Amino acid sequence: MIGNQENIISNVLVDKSEVLRYLGHKGQDIDNDLNLRINQCIQETKKEIDTKYVYGIYDIKNDLNLNTVEFKNTNLILKSKDISELLRDCDKCVLMCATLGFNIEKNIRRYSYNDLTKGIIIDACATTSIEEICDLIQDNILESLSKQGKSLTMRYSPGYGDLDISANRDILEVLDAHRKIGVTVTNTGIMIPRKSVVALIGVTNKHIEKVKRTCDNCSNRLNCEYRRKADGCGGKTIYTR
Repeated sequence: MIGNQENIISNVLVDKSEVLRYLGHKGQDIDNDLNLRINQCIQETKKEIDTKYVYGIYDIKNDLNLNTVEFKNTNLILKSKDISELLRDCDKCVLMCATLGFNIEKNIRRYSYNDLTKGIIIDACATTSIEEICDLIQDNILESLSKQGKSLTMRYSPGYGDLDISANRDILEVLDAHRKIGVTVTNTGIMIPRKSVVALIGVTNKHIEKVKRTCDNCSNRLNCEYRRKADGCGGKTIYTR
């Protein structure tokens, strides 16, 4: 399914606290000039993002002994203990890809030459935006599936835990993301446009509650550069049993 980007864009806030976190802010005072600049960059980012997304829901066969997940009626088989465990109670899995498009990427590159500080701030705003967009997509999918008595697991992307980043290519092929939303992938698994995300979400008949993300329940806790002593990576919402 190709998403309605207008509905998503209208709900993107570009959370300032998240922008600050990506900028490495640790609670120190921010002067008025920098505060104003961040606010301006947030507004510019919201104007420049060209959000597109695509997702599909697939029946799966999960072999917990071999740590493999087969996506039925496709050629995709993922070998990952993390993914196999994530989908332990699931009979279906959402594959999704979202992108901010090329405009924001061009701005980041341009500012890196003539206004480095602004380029860094816009980059943080874009990173915040794509995560918010993925949250909104997940919420929209959940709203639909909950009417069928189903829940969703947390979102998981290639490159975290033991799921190699090269899985991006295979998932994008299944989604036909290049044709549908213009997202491609390099030989090393990096997506183009750069501000794009590929993710998996399990679909289960078991009830799953939303909880606050912490370092303890994050699969990337051992190598996350944003880890905090108390609040993890900023208190994002995940889904847990």
